[in-house]
Amino acid sequence: MEFTGFRPEGLDLLIENRLHNSKGFYEDHKPRIKALVNEPFYALIESMAPVMREIDPLFVIEPKRMLSRVRRDTRYTKDKTLYRDHAWITFARAKQGRFAERPAYYFEITPEYFGYGCGYYQAPPNEMQLARELMLAEDKLFLDAYRAVQQQTRFTLYGDSYKRPKYPDAPEKYQAWINRKNLGLSYECQDFEALFNGSFVRPMLADLKGIAPFYRFLCAIKERSQAAETEALR
Repeated sequence: MEFTGFRPEGLDLLIENRLHNSKGFYEDHKPRIKALVNEPFYALIESMAPVMREIDPLFVIEPKRMLSRVRRDTRYTKDKTLYRDHAWITFARAKQGRFAERPAYYFEITPEYFGYGCGYYQAPPNEMQLARELMLAEDKLFLDAYRAVQQQTRFTLYGDSYKRPKYPDAPEKYQAWINRKNLGLSYECQDFEALFNGSFVRPMLADLKGIAPFYRFLCAIKERSQAAETEALR
């Protein structure tokens, strides 16, 4: 399946579906959503997969598991809107447990922009503390990640910061990293022409390869955290 870009009608349909907020409307338009949203995402995954597997051979490439659902889970949120007006895919390793958070690459489309990046959706506090320890020690994996981020111009760090510095005596250049509650990189673009003609794919893949050291740093944190948990259970 060749990826040739997303269609404006697909974004319009997601917006319309959210505005109707109706199961009846969604069921009536499900075939069009599949054709205009799901199938282009599946084609994009197929075109991205060879490069993404170079970054991490352990990525699980199963399109139906990688694409977000249009229907929202409203059980644990105050917002009871039934449907999303945006969609995304993630490239990640297999989950270790039902709710296990792990680092991932992502690509998303929204009514306002499309974007991509890498990081945690919500990093476990113990893993962020381990990340800070590696930063303070200037571990090689952290330094590789830091340099990779410094050498590019598209991505910005995301994640809420503590109001007071956790380690005020740490080097100033690392403070934006050390003081995060969560950690990731994101890039947003409003060039919808590139989204619709598919020309964004090649530069996006180059960008994602460029921040691979950042992804490897996050994977190392996850692996060391899991090793420590296993050791504690012995």
